[in-house]
Amino acid sequence: MIVKDILFDRDFLSISHDPENKLIYLKWKGFATSENFRDGLNFALDLVKEHQAENWLGNLKLMEAILPADEEWCSKLWYPQIATTSLKKMAIVTSLDYFNNTSVKRIVKSAVDVTQFETRYFIDVVPAKEWLTS
Repeated sequence: MIVKDILFDRDFLSISHDPENKLIYLKWKGFATSENFRDGLNFALDLVKEHQAENWLGNLKLMEAILPADEEWCSKLWYPQIATTSLKKMAIVTSLDYFNNTSVKRIVKSAVDVTQFETRYFIDVVPAKEWLTS
C-alpha cells in the first residue's frame, strides 16, 4: 500500500490521505481506548468532509476488540454522519480478532438503512485498494 500524506499517527492508528484516488486510509495498530477510538474516527470523518473523499480503506487487521459502548456510539452517532458525506465505497480489511470482526459487522449492518455507499470486506489491503480504485 502506497501511503501518501500521513495526517494522523498515533500508537493505535495512522490515517493517511491519497488525493489522487480520493482515498482515506486508516491503519489500526492494536487496541484503542474509547477516547482513542472516537478521536480517530472523528478525525477521519473530518478528513472525508474536508477532502471530499470517495473511498475509505479501513485496515483493521491488527485492531482488537471494540468496547460495547464504542460499538453503540459508532452505530448511533458516527455512522449517520459518515453516511451523509461524499463516500462512495468503503473497504474493510478484517481483523485477526474475532470479537472485532463481530462488532464491525454489527455496526455496518445497523447502519445499512442510512448508508449511501457500498461496503465490502477483504482479508488483505491489496485487493481492497484495487476494488476502491477500479
